[in-house]
Amino acid sequence: MENLKHIITLGQVIHKRCEEMKYCKKQCRRLGHRVLGLIKPLEMLQDQGKRSVPSEKLTTAMNRFKAALEEANGEIEKFSNRSNICRFLTASQDKILFKDVNRKLSDVWKELSLLLQVEQRMPVSPISQGASWAQEDQQDADEDRRAFQMLRRDNEKIEASLRRLEINMKEIKETLRQSLESSSGKSPLEISRFKVKNVKTGSASGCNSEKIRKLVAVKRQQEPLGEDCPSELREIIDECRAHDPSVRPSVDEILKKLSTFSK
Repeated sequence: MENLKHIITLGQVIHKRCEEMKYCKKQCRRLGHRVLGLIKPLEMLQDQGKRSVPSEKLTTAMNRFKAALEEANGEIEKFSNRSNICRFLTASQDKILFKDVNRKLSDVWKELSLLLQVEQRMPVSPISQGASWAQEDQQDADEDRRAFQMLRRDNEKIEASLRRLEINMKEIKETLRQSLESSSGKSPLEISRFKVKNVKTGSASGCNSEKIRKLVAVKRQQEPLGEDCPSELREIIDECRAHDPSVRPSVDEILKKLSTFSK
């Protein structure tokens, strides 16, 4: 039966997609395993070849089973989108992802498996009782929700860190612009490095502008770069604090290079 082949293929596709889902993995994989189990008797029927012409009841049950699988596939497509799954999980604390789909699959399979046993003489193992499925679904939903809440907190921390980094980079670039535009014959980045450090630590490190000028311009001291300084930023810093002004990059060149850090 061509319809039988289509149902089996669709079930295999659903199982694969459920295994690849990034969100609510417990509920997705549970659905995938259930579908894979439900199509096993159909694969056996296909391997054995056509025994008899299916009755109208069996054909109707097959079509209903296919419709339930297509609905499941649509739900998987919908919830593979992060924004959709976030809206669903934040809407209510007791929602189960594939509740309606699982109910339809259970109901239609009970009818289909009975017809397969009667008409095709196929031994079909009964699926778990509805109550068991409901219990499994609730447990999976609880685990998925806890995992989502942890992921959400981690994302919020990352987003907060990125916002702070963006603010710091804007302050650093503004400090560099002011220092480079106001310095005259002195190593501008050495002055700005002290200011940049103040931006990040919030302290003046006991150095006023005159002391910084003497340390940098007269004694030609350079503040050592920390090990956590990114190599790209280290390169920019070394170019800017060259004592020979002729080899230092322009303000526009510096800002262009720094812009990559705030993207």
